[in-house]
Amino acid sequence: MSRLYFRISWGLTLTFLHFRIQSVDLLPDFIGFWMAASALGELGKREQAFRIARRFAIPLIFLSLPNEINLGGSPVTDQPFSFFWFSLGLVNSAFLLAFIYYLCTGIISAAARSSLPELAQSAHIHRSAFLAVTGATLILSPLALNMPEAWQYLLIALGIIGFLSGISIILLLRRAGQLLGPLEPDPDLRESILSGEDKNT
Repeated sequence: MSRLYFRISWGLTLTFLHFRIQSVDLLPDFIGFWMAASALGELGKREQAFRIARRFAIPLIFLSLPNEINLGGSPVTDQPFSFFWFSLGLVNSAFLLAFIYYLCTGIISAAARSSLPELAQSAHIHRSAFLAVTGATLILSPLALNMPEAWQYLLIALGIIGFLSGISIILLLRRAGQLLGPLEPDPDLRESILSGEDKNT
């Protein structure tokens, strides 16, 4: 089970870190979300929240494709502005917010099941911080189009805080991978292999 959490953490590392040569991102976001979705497919066998998180990770694979060549403009940069790509960026952020919410909710549930209250509390704090920062960014981004330039620096500050919050989610996943036990099938899945177990007894 720990390898699954570590796989998601490495996937999110690709999505939160960006190293570009000219306009091409050398750490593809879509690969990161693909890694997360594949791991959540296994983790979802125990926690419903992980299954829901996977439903948001899959569209993010495609929504993040424009990030690879830095398409679209931003209200806080000198790049040419495109309303379409700006709107697509907001949709991407909304899906990311929902993805992180259910990802952390799954960790909270798994930690409670494994009697790890400190891990559950840590996941709750990290989830609340990420939602607050990302939610504020989603609200202020459209307003920034008509804001004075000085106000636009608030979005830059939120972007920095959001990046740090994303790094904290990666560290949370690594801690979850260290503390949570092996993956076990649901009771209904055990019934499907019951006959095989009887043969061995």
